[in-house]
Amino acid sequence: MEVEVEILQPYFNDATLNPNTMYVKEEIIEGLETSSTALTDWVEHQPSEKFSQGPANKWDTSQHLDHLHQAVVLINKVLRLPKFILRWRFGKPNRKGRDYDAIVARYKEKLKGLAGGNNPTDGMKHTIEEKKSLIVNFQIQIQRLQKVLDKWSEEDLDKYLIPHPLLGKLTVRELMLWMVYHHYHHLDNLKTNY
Repeated sequence: MEVEVEILQPYFNDATLNPNTMYVKEEIIEGLETSSTALTDWVEHQPSEKFSQGPANKWDTSQHLDHLHQAVVLINKVLRLPKFILRWRFGKPNRKGRDYDAIVARYKEKLKGLAGGNNPTDGMKHTIEEKKSLIVNFQIQIQRLQKVLDKWSEEDLDKYLIPHPLLGKLTVRELMLWMVYHHYHHLDNLKTNY
């Protein structure tokens, strides 16, 4: 099952990096770079007056970006914990890891079940004047995530679990695959509705 290749493929300039086959650490790190850059490029080129405006009863662009920033900050904190704490707190995997397609399909399924866009990390509203600093802070957090992830071994990416508010416990690899898709999910929403 291929997931939204028509939506995602334009962001993957390198023919060797296909969102539906991304799995090893280096590909995930590159996927994080590609997805976050596609998102920030779009936000930077969106007319400034639209940064703090959105459709009725929906987040504006600043809230989407703040939500993504909050997510990466939290993941950075968790990935910096000693691994024995992760094992003690969240256990160990009892199933085979999921690939990108399976993570995306499961996420979409879970999103359908949310009532009225209920989100545990609602994005905070920001002003036009805060646009540049929010983009820069998001990019800094993505770079930190890439550095932290690079220190993890391929084997450890599948040995440790981290809880996700919708998807339950995910391996670190699965969480990183979700993170790549999460950027594209919000980018697609922004491009379609803003």
